[in-house]
Amino acid sequence: MDKKYFFGVLVSLLILIFACAPQQQDTAAKVPAIDAGKENIAEKIVVEQPKSPVLAIVSPKDGDLIKSSKVIVQVDADNFNIVPVGSPVKEGEGHFHVWLDSERKVTTDRIIAFENVVSGKHTIVAELVKSDHSSLSPKVTKLITINVESDYVPKVEPGASEFTIEADDYGFYPSTIKAKIGDKVKINFKFRDDSIYFAGLDIKGPFENIEYKLKGEQPVKREFTMKDETRIISYWPASGVKKATLTVEVIFYG
Repeated sequence: MDKKYFFGVLVSLLILIFACAPQQQDTAAKVPAIDAGKENIAEKIVVEQPKSPVLAIVSPKDGDLIKSSKVIVQVDADNFNIVPVGSPVKEGEGHFHVWLDSERKVTTDRIIAFENVVSGKHTIVAELVKSDHSSLSPKVTKLITINVESDYVPKVEPGASEFTIEADDYGFYPSTIKAKIGDKVKINFKFRDDSIYFAGLDIKGPFENIEYKLKGEQPVKREFTMKDETRIISYWPASGVKKATLTVEVIFYG
């Protein structure tokens, strides 16, 4: 057989075999894209909380010296509506209570005047209260002390001097009173329960000690004969920690 013929037949057979063979399929599985999904985050709804009331004693400043018998106090409030005294009680509104020592002013005014203030150290306390005069919860108060140089001298009948003094953990109001040597000094002590530690308050002076318990009967009355400048001191019960001093100064009449 002719070699060329044989080679040609062989090539033809090989081509035919490869043509008839099934083509290999790409069996590689297509990996579907993984849908990680979107994290289902709940929409955050921010509810703005009401702002707390803020109270300020604008003037005088703590420690100021006032050279007058008239003390002008300016207060201000933020996040709190000032409404007429006696209005229906609503959250976030009310009026001011302002004290100079034991004298209290109930007002919607931001400027308050105290007359006939004697020389000495005095305490000013301001509080935001509801329309029924009750305290907020928590209480909103400010306290400062001032010094006064005054030419005002209270009239006191010779032979007797009677005073009303308020007291709490922070002081006596007023912290200075005056009497004549030989006078019988009568003091009605009133206690500010809201500003006294739960154990109460003890007071010592030239009289029988006072051991006041919260919500106790008041005023508590004490008296003594004025012999010289006198200091009356308050203490925490049991611990004996000194809290405040009430000074009874000597005055003379011409």
